[in-house]
Amino acid sequence: MVNLYQRWKNTRMKLSLLLLLCLTWFGFAQAENKLPDSFSATYTLKKGPLTLAEMKRKLYKNDKGNYVYESYSEPVGYARWFTDSTLLEKTEWNYHQQQLRPVEYSYDRNSSKKKRHIKLSFNWDKMRVTNNINHDPWSMKITEDTLDKLLYQLAVMQDLSNGKESLEYQIADGGKLKTYRFSNLGKETLRTKLGTFNTVKLKRPGKRDTILWCAEELNYLPIKLVQEENGIELTLILTSVSGLPAKSN
Repeated sequence: MVNLYQRWKNTRMKLSLLLLLCLTWFGFAQAENKLPDSFSATYTLKKGPLTLAEMKRKLYKNDKGNYVYESYSEPVGYARWFTDSTLLEKTEWNYHQQQLRPVEYSYDRNSSKKKRHIKLSFNWDKMRVTNNINHDPWSMKITEDTLDKLLYQLAVMQDLSNGKESLEYQIADGGKLKTYRFSNLGKETLRTKLGTFNTVKLKRPGKRDTILWCAEELNYLPIKLVQEENGIELTLILTSVSGLPAKSN
């Protein structure tokens, strides 16, 4: 009886330890995913005092169980006199080992003068992406951490939420794998029409230097973005948001 009791006691201790380890791992895994299941945000694009366009973004799940992040832009006000161009970008993605992994990306620009359609299909078994530009497909190799031109923006939010300091991403862009690097310019308090937010200021140098302010209270959603090229400065400003813990001062 003593031996049976001791065996039962040891087995119970092992099961308890195993359960504790599983719960600890599961809790850690859950903590790594800092993005909500859904949210929406609206921005206005300005050039000086002029409002040029409105951009609406939303994150949601589709009927296949994958996440979809989409961005739709159209001209507004005075800008509609000069262009009727609209832009719809979508990325379908899921989590792989707590990292964001694209399934499919699409880019559709439409106007009365010109149309451009791009579709990227990611095959992770073969480690390749198929680029289909205006119905002309070809493929290239990718790395384990490859993202697309829209999904990396969610990756920045998740990495900042997880306290990651090195923000560097491999992007399938223009038939090449490009490295997008962000330098951290420090913290800055930003006053907006939606309230006052504590932000992390980031800069991505390039042909067009890009500076963005990511709000801690909104899961590090960018609330302002400034892009400059050849002395021309464009500013993207958040005007509304839902689905995020919009805690402002």
